[in-house]
Amino acid sequence: MKQSLKMALLTAAIGFSMPAAQASIINFDSLKGEIYEGGDVVQADPSFKLSVLGEGMAGAIASADTCSIIDCPGGNNTPYYLGLNDGGLRISNDTGFTLSSFSSSFTSPLLANIPFSVANLIVLGKGIGGESFIDSFTLPGQNSNGQWSFSDFQYTANNRVFTEISFASCLTTEAGACVAFGNNQAQFAIDNINVAAVPEPAEWLLMALGLASITMMMRRKNKAQNNSAGIAS
Repeated sequence: MKQSLKMALLTAAIGFSMPAAQASIINFDSLKGEIYEGGDVVQADPSFKLSVLGEGMAGAIASADTCSIIDCPGGNNTPYYLGLNDGGLRISNDTGFTLSSFSSSFTSPLLANIPFSVANLIVLGKGIGGESFIDSFTLPGQNSNGQWSFSDFQYTANNRVFTEISFASCLTTEAGACVAFGNNQAQFAIDNINVAAVPEPAEWLLMALGLASITMMMRRKNKAQNNSAGIAS
C-alpha cells in the first residue's frame, strides 16, 4: 500500500475514532433541597453551566418528599428543578450543544382543582451563529386524580446548535396565549433535559481532513484506472 494512502486511512481512522456529539441527560439527582436566587449557578452537570434567572428566590430543588408548601407535580420520584416566582433556568455551553427532549410540568403556587392547562413552557435559544429561537410547549392541567404530573416533550428541531437555552413559564389565557406578567405565579418543574455537546472544532477539522484525504486518493485511483483502461483499448 502506498505511503500516501496509508496516511489518508490513518487520518480517517483517527478522525472517526473521535467522539461524535455526546448525549447527556441533565438531571438533579445529586442535589438535595437547594434554594436558589437569581444569578446563582446550579451544579448539576460539569459540561454545562446552569444559571438561575429571575430576582429573589427564583429556583429550588424539590422531590416528592420535600415539596409540601406549593402544589408540586407527581410522576417523578427523583429530585428535579423548580422555577419559582416567574424565574427561569439557563443552560449554556460555548462550544455548542443540541436539545432533543425534556420532562416538565406546571407547578401551582397553591392547592386548587385545575383540570385544564393554565401555562406554557417557553424555550428561548441562542444559536451558535448568534441567531435567536423561541418555542412554546403547553403544560397539561391536572390529571384525573387532581394532580399535576410530569410530561415528556420532544424538541423536534434537534439539529439546532445552541450556545445557550433558557427555560421559563408563562400563565396563559383560555386561548393559550401567554399573559405578560405572572405575578410570581408562573412556575414550572423540569428534569431529564436531554442535550448533546457538539465536538470541539479541532475534532471536526481532523475528521474533515480525513475525509478529504480519502476522497482525493479515490479520485486519483479512479483516474489511474481510467487511464489504464484507455491505454489497454
